[in-house]
Amino acid sequence: MSRFRGLVLIAILVVTSVVVLAISEVSVLGFTRGGDSPLGLTLGLDLEGGTHLVYEVVPEDGREPTREDMEGVRNIIDKRVNEFGVSEASVQLLGGGVDSVANKVLVQIPGQTGASITLNFGANTVGAETLEGFFQNELGRPDASVKENDNGSLTVQLDDIQAEVLDAAGNVVISNEADAWRDAVIAQYPVALQVGFVVPQVAPPVISDDTAVDPVPTDDIETLPTLEEVQAAFASVGRSDADVDQVDGAEGLFSVLMYGLDITSTDDDGNPILGEDQRILNALRAIGRVQFTSSKGTLTQWIEGGGVQEAKAVIGSTAKLEFLYRECGDALAPSGDIPWPPDGLSPEEWASERCTNPAYFTETATEIDPADLDDAFPEISGGAIPRPIVTLVFNDKGADAFFEVTDRVSRQGDRLAIYLDGEELVAPGVSDGGISGGRAIIEGGSFTTERVRTIAIQLRSGALPVELELIQERNVDAVLGKDSLQKSLIAGGIGLTLILIFMIAYYKIPGLVAAIALVAYTIMLLGIFKMIPVTLTLSGAAAVILSLGFAVDANVLIAERTKEELRSGRSLLAAITAGFDRAWPSIRDGNMSTIIVAIVLFWFGDRFSTSVMQGFALTLAIGVLLSMFTAFFASRLLLRLLATTGLGNNPNLFVPVRDQSNTSDSVAGGNS
Repeated sequence: MSRFRGLVLIAILVVTSVVVLAISEVSVLGFTRGGDSPLGLTLGLDLEGGTHLVYEVVPEDGREPTREDMEGVRNIIDKRVNEFGVSEASVQLLGGGVDSVANKVLVQIPGQTGASITLNFGANTVGAETLEGFFQNELGRPDASVKENDNGSLTVQLDDIQAEVLDAAGNVVISNEADAWRDAVIAQYPVALQVGFVVPQVAPPVISDDTAVDPVPTDDIETLPTLEEVQAAFASVGRSDADVDQVDGAEGLFSVLMYGLDITSTDDDGNPILGEDQRILNALRAIGRVQFTSSKGTLTQWIEGGGVQEAKAVIGSTAKLEFLYRECGDALAPSGDIPWPPDGLSPEEWASERCTNPAYFTETATEIDPADLDDAFPEISGGAIPRPIVTLVFNDKGADAFFEVTDRVSRQGDRLAIYLDGEELVAPGVSDGGISGGRAIIEGGSFTTERVRTIAIQLRSGALPVELELIQERNVDAVLGKDSLQKSLIAGGIGLTLILIFMIAYYKIPGLVAAIALVAYTIMLLGIFKMIPVTLTLSGAAAVILSLGFAVDANVLIAERTKEELRSGRSLLAAITAGFDRAWPSIRDGNMSTIIVAIVLFWFGDRFSTSVMQGFALTLAIGVLLSMFTAFFASRLLLRLLATTGLGNNPNLFVPVRDQSNTSDSVAGGNS
């Protein structure tokens, strides 16, 4: 009975491994394994392709970095890269020896080569296949491939993005290829808007016999905008092409279909401007009380470079946060004899320029210490049109200072300018008094999901204790990686097939059992690699093939020991049991010595930052441990099970070909 329970256990493990490998992406207990690679395995840099970055540490004060400094650098970079979402990045220290401290950092980012664009449409109205076809067929980029990210955004992977596109005569046709693509994408996919106006509530008249009711003046009755007025509002901002319809049965509700909606809130020089969505909203507010607006299909995110380029910026940057008090230009004229607004600006222009144009405002330091910032994380704001924001959390000291500054901003009608690394993030006003509680948000019209995540990572990770200088950047071609992987798989498949044929032809029943055990071993090994996960490199693939040899060696030892026991006159079941018992010490000692060597290799690889050695050692150790299980446990159960069937009546089926006659004589003599 225990024999059958063991076989059921093995069958469950094999079937589970098959299911794990058959599903490209497995989600269990909150963690996800797998991906688009073959069998969903995690591939290393030499198989998948990617970027190889080496940074040299440059101490700010001229002193040599300590081990603590370098470990801090490694931890911060590892945190930044992994929080950024780059899959299976490797961060290691280089250059250290027995008596010296490592002064370089190696960052390997698999799967991040070439150029990329990350974009997002409202409500996922455009799929990955649709956008990929548009880039390949309409924009003439057959190298484009598009994948959908977890947050609903789409990433277009390209070989490159040209800064300028020239014609045959060498003239510049397109100054920025990505900008032209963005305009084409905006013009290609429609945006569906819905606008709801507040329906006026008119109190019903009170009618009685003794009370005269005066009629309500017509001018005091608030009316809903008509279809013609809404169409005129869109035309007033240059969008007479918008297809506006009133929703049947819904008073004050209009649907709009339009192409080319651009929500960019800064010009080419980085100056703030009103996006087209904001101009449309202002025009709608001029004709009625807007209750809500919603949109589907709006291009809300467009990030060039993505992946490696932005990750590189995150790795080496030092976040410097500043809170400055911005005293805006006077809203009213300082005196009656001064022309106001200045410089011939209109009142509307002055309302925007007085707090955004450096010529009209001054900035001074505040009491807010950036060191009092405890946390920063990205969120999505509520409201009719959700927007990405960064939430800041201050400690008690920072909360008090933040309240005092925001209270002053609120009373004076000025702004609180927030800078990151010398660049303005946002300069908001405060309308409801000082902000208490130590929590605040940073928001901006140009913020995207990726942008606020990057800012949050920089602020939360903190400043690096040293400066980093990028001294080496090398891209590993993904085509070569796929070619290497394909050849490795072919070599492994051919080798495994030849092994199985030899074992069955030469060792017969023990060979068949060994073949079944090897197939089960291979399936379970790949399942383990996927679920841990183990990053499979080219050296790791070599270790897998080598571990197959160890598994075969164990089965050969078992078959030979069983043959010797049959020669001595034992019965078949007794010979199998004794053969396994006598072979086990050799299998154990040989495999344990290999595992010890793998541990030493892994230690040296970690000590001297040799990822190839580490990958080989880890893969070999896992393979050898599993081969011991399949060779001794699975093979033993299968062989004993077959011996109890009709095959057990012919002992010659359990010994090698060249030893059949000798074994038959020995068995016959023993039985007599």
